[in-house]
Amino acid sequence: MHVVDGVCPTSVIAGGFVVAAGLTAYSLPALERASPPRVAMLTAAFFSASLLAFPVGPSSVHFSLLGVVGIVLGRAAFPAVLVGLLLQRLLFGHGGVTTLGINATTMGCGALLAGAIWRLGREPSALRAGLATALGLGTAIVLYALALASSGAGLRKVAYAAFALQLPVLVLEVGLSVAVVRFLARVQPDLLGLPLAPTSEAAAEASEVSADAR
Repeated sequence: MHVVDGVCPTSVIAGGFVVAAGLTAYSLPALERASPPRVAMLTAAFFSASLLAFPVGPSSVHFSLLGVVGIVLGRAAFPAVLVGLLLQRLLFGHGGVTTLGINATTMGCGALLAGAIWRLGREPSALRAGLATALGLGTAIVLYALALASSGAGLRKVAYAAFALQLPVLVLEVGLSVAVVRFLARVQPDLLGLPLAPTSEAAAEASEVSADAR
Protein backbone atom coordinates (compact mmCIF):
# COMPACT_ATOMS: atom_id res chain seq x y z
CA MET A 1 0.00 0.00 0.00
CA HIS A 2 2.93 2.32 -0.57
CA VAL A 3 2.37 5.21 -2.98
CA VAL A 4 5.61 6.26 -4.68
CA ASP A 5 6.88 9.74 -5.52
CA GLY A 6 5.69 11.57 -8.62
CA VAL A 7 2.20 10.10 -8.64
CA CYS A 8 -0.05 12.29 -6.51
CA PRO A 9 -0.81 16.00 -7.12
CA THR A 10 0.45 18.64 -4.72
CA SER A 11 -2.95 19.01 -3.05
CA VAL A 12 -3.09 15.31 -2.12
CA ILE A 13 0.53 15.34 -0.95
CA ALA A 14 -0.06 18.41 1.22
CA GLY A 15 -3.24 16.93 2.65
CA GLY A 16 -1.39 13.76 3.57
CA PHE A 17 1.29 15.66 5.48
CA VAL A 18 -1.29 17.81 7.30
CA VAL A 19 -3.30 14.80 8.46
CA ALA A 20 -0.14 12.86 9.38
CA ALA A 21 1.12 15.81 11.45
CA GLY A 22 -2.20 16.01 13.30
CA LEU A 23 -2.26 12.28 14.01
CA THR A 24 1.35 12.41 15.21
CA ALA A 25 0.48 15.18 17.67
CA TYR A 26 -2.53 13.16 18.82
CA SER A 27 -0.45 10.01 19.31
CA LEU A 28 2.71 11.36 20.97
CA PRO A 29 1.28 11.42 24.53
CA ALA A 30 0.50 7.71 24.20
CA LEU A 31 4.03 7.07 22.95
CA GLU A 32 5.46 8.65 26.10
CA ARG A 33 3.47 6.21 28.24
CA ALA A 34 4.20 3.15 26.10
CA SER A 35 6.96 0.62 26.72
CA PRO A 36 9.90 1.52 24.40
CA PRO A 37 10.85 -2.16 23.76
CA ARG A 38 7.26 -2.94 22.87
CA VAL A 39 7.03 -0.04 20.43
CA ALA A 40 10.38 -0.96 18.89
CA MET A 41 9.32 -4.59 18.49
CA LEU A 42 6.07 -3.72 16.70
CA THR A 43 7.80 -1.10 14.55
CA ALA A 44 10.27 -3.77 13.44
CA ALA A 45 7.44 -6.21 12.73
CA PHE A 46 5.61 -3.64 10.58
CA PHE A 47 8.88 -2.66 8.87
CA SER A 48 9.72 -6.27 7.98
CA ALA A 49 6.23 -7.33 6.87
CA SER A 50 5.76 -4.31 4.60
CA LEU A 51 9.00 -4.98 2.73
CA LEU A 52 7.52 -8.16 1.24
CA ALA A 53 5.76 -6.20 -1.50
CA PHE A 54 4.39 -7.03 -4.95
CA PRO A 55 4.45 -4.06 -7.39
CA VAL A 56 1.13 -2.91 -8.87
CA GLY A 57 1.83 -0.02 -11.22
CA PRO A 58 3.16 2.94 -9.20
CA SER A 59 2.15 1.25 -5.94
CA SER A 60 2.43 -2.14 -4.23
CA VAL A 61 0.48 -4.84 -2.42
CA HIS A 62 1.97 -6.29 0.76
CA PHE A 63 1.41 -7.47 4.30
CA SER A 64 1.47 -4.82 7.01
CA LEU A 65 0.43 -6.33 10.38
CA LEU A 66 -1.57 -3.15 11.01
CA GLY A 67 -4.13 -5.06 13.06
CA VAL A 68 -1.53 -6.52 15.39
CA VAL A 69 0.29 -3.17 15.68
CA GLY A 70 -2.93 -1.34 16.55
CA ILE A 71 -4.14 -3.99 19.01
CA VAL A 72 -0.86 -4.06 20.95
CA LEU A 73 0.12 -0.38 20.81
CA GLY A 74 -3.18 1.50 20.70
CA ARG A 75 -2.63 5.22 20.03
CA ALA A 76 1.14 4.65 19.98
CA ALA A 77 0.65 2.68 16.75
CA PHE A 78 0.76 5.78 14.56
CA PRO A 79 4.33 6.85 15.45
CA ALA A 80 5.42 3.22 15.02
CA VAL A 81 3.96 3.12 11.50
CA LEU A 82 5.47 6.53 10.66
CA VAL A 83 8.96 5.53 11.81
CA GLY A 84 8.68 2.18 10.01
CA LEU A 85 7.76 3.92 6.75
CA LEU A 86 10.57 6.45 7.12
CA LEU A 87 13.15 3.71 7.72
CA GLN A 88 11.89 1.74 4.73
CA ARG A 89 12.41 4.78 2.52
CA LEU A 90 15.84 5.67 3.92
CA LEU A 91 17.25 2.14 3.98
CA PHE A 92 15.62 0.46 0.99
CA GLY A 93 14.06 3.22 -1.11
CA HIS A 94 10.64 1.67 -0.46
CA GLY A 95 7.71 4.09 -0.72
CA GLY A 96 8.35 7.79 -1.24
CA VAL A 97 9.55 11.01 0.36
CA THR A 98 6.79 13.31 -0.88
CA THR A 99 4.19 10.60 -0.26
CA LEU A 100 5.35 9.79 3.29
CA GLY A 101 2.42 11.74 4.70
CA ILE A 102 -0.07 9.90 2.46
CA ASN A 103 1.34 6.48 3.30
CA ALA A 104 1.50 7.25 7.02
CA THR A 105 -2.09 8.53 6.98
CA THR A 106 -3.56 5.57 5.12
CA MET A 107 -1.79 2.88 7.15
CA GLY A 108 -1.65 4.78 10.44
CA CYS A 109 -5.40 5.44 10.42
CA GLY A 110 -5.98 1.73 9.91
CA ALA A 111 -3.79 0.83 12.89
CA LEU A 112 -5.45 3.46 15.10
CA LEU A 113 -8.93 2.24 14.19
CA ALA A 114 -7.95 -1.38 14.88
CA GLY A 115 -6.62 -0.35 18.30
CA ALA A 116 -9.75 1.66 19.12
CA ILE A 117 -12.08 -1.22 18.21
CA TRP A 118 -9.97 -3.68 20.21
CA ARG A 119 -10.19 -1.53 23.33
CA LEU A 120 -13.99 -1.42 23.25
CA GLY A 121 -13.93 -4.63 25.31
CA ARG A 122 -12.22 -5.51 28.57
CA GLU A 123 -11.11 -9.08 27.90
CA PRO A 124 -9.26 -10.75 25.00
CA SER A 125 -11.63 -11.85 22.25
CA ALA A 126 -10.70 -13.58 18.99
CA LEU A 127 -13.86 -12.23 17.36
CA ARG A 128 -13.05 -8.65 18.34
CA ALA A 129 -9.45 -9.08 17.17
CA GLY A 130 -10.67 -10.25 13.76
CA LEU A 131 -13.20 -7.42 13.52
CA ALA A 132 -10.62 -4.82 14.58
CA THR A 133 -8.15 -6.03 11.97
CA ALA A 134 -10.75 -6.29 9.21
CA LEU A 135 -12.13 -2.78 9.78
CA GLY A 136 -8.74 -1.21 10.44
CA LEU A 137 -6.96 -2.72 7.45
CA GLY A 138 -10.08 -2.30 5.32
CA THR A 139 -10.07 1.43 6.12
CA ALA A 140 -6.38 1.65 5.22
CA ILE A 141 -7.03 -0.06 1.88
CA VAL A 142 -9.94 2.26 1.05
CA LEU A 143 -7.93 5.40 1.93
CA TYR A 144 -5.02 4.13 -0.13
CA ALA A 145 -7.23 3.44 -3.15
CA LEU A 146 -8.85 6.88 -2.80
CA ALA A 147 -5.43 8.54 -2.73
CA LEU A 148 -4.52 6.83 -6.01
CA ALA A 149 -7.92 7.43 -7.63
CA SER A 150 -7.83 11.13 -6.73
CA SER A 151 -4.48 11.50 -8.51
CA GLY A 152 -5.97 11.34 -11.98
CA ALA A 153 -8.06 9.19 -14.30
CA GLY A 154 -4.99 7.28 -15.43
CA LEU A 155 -4.48 5.84 -11.95
CA ARG A 156 -8.05 4.75 -11.28
CA LYS A 157 -7.56 1.35 -12.88
CA VAL A 158 -4.42 0.93 -10.78
CA ALA A 159 -6.41 1.88 -7.68
CA TYR A 160 -9.12 -0.67 -8.46
CA ALA A 161 -6.56 -3.41 -9.16
CA ALA A 162 -4.56 -2.66 -6.01
CA PHE A 163 -7.76 -2.60 -3.94
CA ALA A 164 -8.87 -5.98 -5.29
CA LEU A 165 -5.44 -7.57 -4.83
CA GLN A 166 -5.20 -6.32 -1.25
CA LEU A 167 -8.44 -8.07 -0.19
CA PRO A 168 -6.91 -11.59 0.01
CA VAL A 169 -4.12 -10.08 2.12
CA LEU A 170 -6.78 -8.66 4.43
CA VAL A 171 -8.25 -12.13 4.96
CA LEU A 172 -4.83 -13.56 5.78
CA GLU A 173 -4.05 -10.73 8.19
CA VAL A 174 -7.35 -11.23 10.01
CA GLY A 175 -6.42 -14.86 10.61
CA LEU A 176 -2.94 -13.86 11.75
CA SER A 177 -4.28 -11.27 14.19
CA VAL A 178 -6.68 -13.78 15.71
CA ALA A 179 -3.83 -16.28 16.16
CA VAL A 180 -1.56 -13.64 17.75
CA VAL A 181 -4.27 -12.50 20.17
CA ARG A 182 -5.03 -16.06 21.22
CA PHE A 183 -1.33 -16.70 21.81
CA LEU A 184 -0.72 -13.50 23.77
CA ALA A 185 -3.85 -14.04 25.86
CA ARG A 186 -2.28 -17.28 27.08
CA VAL A 187 1.36 -16.31 27.53
CA GLN A 188 1.49 -12.53 28.09
CA PRO A 189 -1.93 -10.87 28.27
CA ASP A 190 -0.49 -7.54 29.42
CA LEU A 191 0.74 -6.97 25.83
CA LEU A 192 -2.86 -6.72 24.70
CA GLY A 193 -3.28 -3.40 26.48
CA LEU A 194 -6.57 -4.20 28.19
CA PRO A 195 -7.64 -3.82 31.82
CA LEU A 196 -8.19 -7.57 32.10
CA ALA A 197 -10.77 -8.86 34.53
CA PRO A 198 -9.19 -10.75 37.46
CA THR A 199 -9.25 -14.53 37.30
CA SER A 200 -11.32 -16.46 39.82
CA GLU A 201 -8.18 -17.41 41.78
CA ALA A 202 -6.96 -13.82 41.87
CA ALA A 203 -10.38 -12.62 42.93
CA ALA A 204 -10.53 -15.19 45.72
CA GLU A 205 -7.06 -14.21 46.91
CA ALA A 206 -8.00 -10.53 46.88
CA SER A 207 -11.13 -11.34 48.88
CA GLU A 208 -9.10 -13.20 51.49
CA VAL A 209 -6.63 -10.31 51.79
CA SER A 210 -9.50 -7.87 52.22
CA ALA A 211 -11.08 -10.09 54.92
CA ASP A 212 -7.77 -10.35 56.79
CA ALA A 213 -7.38 -6.60 56.70
CA ARG A 214 -10.77 -6.14 58.31
